Amino acid sequence: MSKYMEIEVNGEIYKLVAGFGFLHEVNKKVTVDVPNTGKKKEVGLKFMVASIIDGDIDALADCIFNMNVGQTPRLKKADVENYLEDVDDIDKVFEDVINFLSQANACKKEVKPLMITQEAEKK
Repeated sequence: MSKYMEIEVNGEIYKLVAGFGFLHEVNKKVTVDVPNTGKKKEVGLKFMVASIIDGDIDALADCIFNMNVGQTPRLKKADVENYLEDVDDIDKVFEDVINFLSQANACKKEVKPLMITQEAEKK
């Protein structure tokens, strides 16, 4: 399993990484209250992955953009959106991103249960 995936946008190869930097960045986008503690838990990855599984292309674009943070070359959000508008097989992009997240050490413990739940709901 590779520690990164690549996409080609406008003839340039971009590296996407689903490590702790990615995890921290997306997790802080959604928080929930932890009952009886007065604390909040960051759960953005779960919401992002669930949205991608449900076919939310905005969530897919955010995911791709955030996986490229800290990499060189750097994608712009408009580049990601144009890529997703023009790609030949958008379903494969959804599938590839979810599969990659399900194998990345920083994400897989949260992603795999969501995939299992989605599969069970299809039956």
